[in-house]
Parts: sequence; structure tokens; C-alpha cells
Amino acid sequence: METKEINTIKNLGVNQHYFFTDNKIVFQSYNTIVCTIENYENGNKPIIKITEGQPQSKTTAKYLNKFLQLHTSVKNYKNI
Repeated sequence: METKEINTIKNLGVNQHYFFTDNKIVFQSYNTIVCTIENYENGNKPIIKITEGQPQSKTTAKYLNKFLQLHTSVKNYKNI
């Protein structure tokens, strides 16, 4: 299986960023992967996976919601 090179890292805030890789969008807070979105292309229903135990802070929760709003119709991760 061929692995795609990581595209540009997009910053949402200090130490809050996301990137596209291996047909996924990955949201990372500091060095922790918080959430991935798969199947997001071509009008497909996205598959959202939040890492167990995340988010761990109000700041991460805030940026997780921003990330989800950018790439899905989800407004609040608690509704997943």
C-alpha cells in the first residue's frame, strides 16, 4: 500500500493543527492525535473517529469543534 506524503499542515491555533494524509484528515493538539475524518471526499458521509480520552482540555475541545465545522456538518463533538 502506497502512503501519501503529508500535505501542508494547517494551523487552527497555537499547537492546534490538522493535515491530510492516507485519505484522512488528522486533527492534532500538541503531539496528540485527537480526531481523524475518513471518507470525506466526493459528498460521502464522513467517518469521524475521536481518540479515546479526548479532548482533555477546554482549549482542545474548542479547536476540535472548529476542525469538525470546517470539514463536516458537525457543530459539536459531543453530538457524535
